[in-house]
Amino acid sequence: MEKAYISLGSNEGQKLKNLQEAVLQIQKEVGILTDLSSIYETTSWGFEGPDFLNACIGVKTDFSPSELLQKLLKIEQQMGRLRTIDSGYSSRNIDLDLLFFEDQVIENDDLILPHPRLELRNFILHPMCEIANDFVHPKLDKDMTHLLNACEDTSHPAQLPLSQWSLDLFFENQLLVFEGNIGVGKTSLAQKIARDFKVPSLLENFSENPYLEKFYDQPDRFALSLENYFLENRFCQFDNFFKTSAIQKMTVADHSFSKSLVFAKINLSHRNFQDFRSNYDRLSAQLVFKQKVIFLHKSIEKLMEQIKRRGRTFEQKITRDYLEKIEEGYENYRKERWSIPYHSIDLTDLDFINDERSYQILLQRIIAF
Repeated sequence: MEKAYISLGSNEGQKLKNLQEAVLQIQKEVGILTDLSSIYETTSWGFEGPDFLNACIGVKTDFSPSELLQKLLKIEQQMGRLRTIDSGYSSRNIDLDLLFFEDQVIENDDLILPHPRLELRNFILHPMCEIANDFVHPKLDKDMTHLLNACEDTSHPAQLPLSQWSLDLFFENQLLVFEGNIGVGKTSLAQKIARDFKVPSLLENFSENPYLEKFYDQPDRFALSLENYFLENRFCQFDNFFKTSAIQKMTVADHSFSKSLVFAKINLSHRNFQDFRSNYDRLSAQLVFKQKVIFLHKSIEKLMEQIKRRGRTFEQKITRDYLEKIEEGYENYRKERWSIPYHSIDLTDLDFINDERSYQILLQRIIAF
């Protein structure tokens, strides 16, 4: 995949929602969101009109530059914008410009890269400096910081908080579920979202399982007791929540009920697993609710680091081999039995706890699913 930078602008209609919708559609039609600037409020450039909201994003894509441009034009058209050759500068509900595609220089009738005259526009240079200040303009041979410092544009874009991107995350009757390996960040992310969006959370009661520490000492002896306890506990937790919290239609959880089957297949003998699966199927049939499942991923090395960092004594016995089995177990389960729509997000470069930009990128990826 290759890296492209795109600018977004809107000064008509619901400007913020226009930008949010454009980012959503770009993720659906173009590629993976990797960079996200703040939104900037700027005066109209080159004509008299309402103030704009502007931003820049980075995406990784498999499309060629010309294909990417056509995708952006199609998104504009679907959002109601009609481009005309002789219209000049004017108000628009959405404006999507391809600024850079790697370090390619292209000049033909259909596409010019880098985008012409971007070095003259503060509403592009400010957000680009925010997300890629050291990116070098392949024709001018100067990075974004240098171009901004040398720019003669006298406008002063007003930077809005990054949180403006994700004012809405939940929709009616939605349970947002995070799944993934041990130490990937499911609970931390669920807690943060529950706090920020003021929704209830369903967090796994792993510390209450009396067999957990015993399992890590003697896995063969305590595996069945461990998994049976987790199965009953998870069922009761989901069942009780949805019976007593009917009015709470927006919820976030750090595990799915299906987690029981994934771990049981790894930890139990074949004979014990057959009985376990029958019990699981019986309980699972009683749990019917709409859910949106996000699988979180990190490298095994990162998982080992996180497990060591959080310092739970019993977890220090977890091996790389066991984490690899869990990863494989989830993959096999998705292929064989998983019937719920899901999406996967790699957290390797997204420190959502300590970096607000990473958090907002992650939220945008969730929204796009």
